[in-house]
Amino acid sequence: MIETYLWKQLVALAKYGTLSEVANRLNLSQSALSRSMQKLEQHIGVELFVRKKNSIALNDNGIEAAQFAEKILALADDALEKIREFDRKNRTIFIGSCAPVPLHEIIFLLTQDFPDVSINSELKDDQYLISGLQNNLFNLAILHERPNDEKFFSLKCGGEKLFLAVPHEHRFATKDGIFLEELNGEKVLLYSKIGFWYNLCLQKAPNAKFLMQSERDVFKELVEVSPFLSFTTDVLIKTGHAQKNCIYKPILNTEANVTYYCACKSNQKNRFKNLFTKLPSQNSPNQKLAYLL
Repeated sequence: MIETYLWKQLVALAKYGTLSEVANRLNLSQSALSRSMQKLEQHIGVELFVRKKNSIALNDNGIEAAQFAEKILALADDALEKIREFDRKNRTIFIGSCAPVPLHEIIFLLTQDFPDVSINSELKDDQYLISGLQNNLFNLAILHERPNDEKFFSLKCGGEKLFLAVPHEHRFATKDGIFLEELNGEKVLLYSKIGFWYNLCLQKAPNAKFLMQSERDVFKELVEVSPFLSFTTDVLIKTGHAQKNCIYKPILNTEANVTYYCACKSNQKNRFKNLFTKLPSQNSPNQKLAYLL
């Protein structure tokens, strides 16, 4: 077997042309480099160089060998990267979600089933998540529409309803509910990391003045001291994580009431069977046991 360093030195010689230049760049002596090239010729069994006093140059065999050497090295690098990526994926669960609230619950359940595995999460839209599942970028995806494809297995994993947090002095405080379209022209504090809710708000109220905040703590502080509207959900209200000193008004658009689905590739459902059995009881018994089929 020809050692990798010999191929690397041959490629360097083809690139830089002289023993002295290659030796300098590879931090070798010229004599050591010369011996390496002799060793390579012995391995291959053909002459690769035209030798002159104090110099060598690639002959036609050497040029051909250097071209193959580049391909061999590239293939070796690619193999190493793929092996490392394979190992990384085996030690990491990649999960994508369309919204943050269901993601937190699923991650909590995963840590119970896979205590020695790292969990990597991202917030993405449904289309990206489906593509990511298909191309093995994600092991699991949380969607707000059930994937209609036999390649994927999915179960309900909860739901969420959007609310508006309204300051007591705001004109919306007396309303029973609010359509997103009514926010046009209003100033609304908006936390940036809310997944698909962000696009829904922009779509329905394009003329609202959204005041974006990327830091959760800063967002909560501003809500408590400012006269501006903001969003929350029924889940956050029930768990005590919603904004304080506000009146909560339901968003009346049908799109503001969603069901979430936890999905994986069908051939991966047995890996996550414990997770699927722990999902909310709104799944039927047949759905709960579907991973066994």
